[in-house]
Amino acid sequence: MSTPTTPVLMSKANPDGWKLEELLAQLRLELHAKNDRIADDPRPTAKAVRANNLGMIDLLSVLEGRQRDTLARLDRLAPDQGPGGTPRLGAGAADVPAASLPTPSTGAAPAPADGIEPASAAAAPAAAQPAV
Repeated sequence: MSTPTTPVLMSKANPDGWKLEELLAQLRLELHAKNDRIADDPRPTAKAVRANNLGMIDLLSVLEGRQRDTLARLDRLAPDQGPGGTPRLGAGAADVPAASLPTPSTGAAPAPADGIEPASAAAAPAAAQPAV
């Protein structure tokens, strides 16, 4: 498999790229269409491919949920200014708050503004995974 050289996602460097949430939805639609084209094929390989496609569709739905969560968090920081605007996170972001430091009295770090510990958010699924 070759490494892609053309950016796909929208960014400052690629303002005409896909928004991640739109790309995930498009992939889901295309996998549904592929499944529809082989729906009447009774062969075991076709059944296995349909099952694989359904599993990928489920995972894409989970990814869409995570992206919606990301967008909601970003919207709480500032309005979206589009690919050419000021970033809401990272280099170039306006008013980047200082990192949370332990409080002198307890030694514990203060809770994040959104109430989600980054390590917990990364480890936990954003949505329940469907049974396969």
